[in-house]
Amino acid sequence: MNDPTITTYGEIHPAAPQELRAFSFLVGKWDGRGRTRLADGSVAEFPVTWIGRYILDGTAIADEMHAPAPDGTPYLGISLRQYDSARKTWVVEYLNVSGSFLRRQVNAGAGSVQVSGHDVTVGSESPGVAIREHYLVPDGETFTYRLDVSNDAGRTWNEGQIEMNFRRLE
Repeated sequence: MNDPTITTYGEIHPAAPQELRAFSFLVGKWDGRGRTRLADGSVAEFPVTWIGRYILDGTAIADEMHAPAPDGTPYLGISLRQYDSARKTWVVEYLNVSGSFLRRQVNAGAGSVQVSGHDVTVGSESPGVAIREHYLVPDGETFTYRLDVSNDAGRTWNEGQIEMNFRRLE
């Protein structure tokens, strides 16, 4: 059955804000390996799949990360990314499906998205923790995700708390 309402990755709307293209590299399917530092100082390695899609009539991007948690249970997180042209601000929210919570990362009152060439950094804060997510994009076939954490309002950073390297599958 050929259903024109179903697409694999969606399509960007021609009138979508230009800013949305900063995250367009995520659209598609990615295979990767990750490393995370655990509380006891050890490092856990894991396989990870990242899938990005245009949503909301091509005006936003939803990207999902599938991986096992350090204890082996399945983990799923979904980021929703949209640029609000009227307010000239990003709206980025993270749905932790496995943990059953939604985190507001960036909006008109908090957080930031910084673009430098093809690389993107998302900054956000929650009570007691500041987070920097780096998307390092050397080309259209690979990218690295790195998460830095600060527990002292950004005075010092635990860089590379999580690092994942990806290769495009589709």
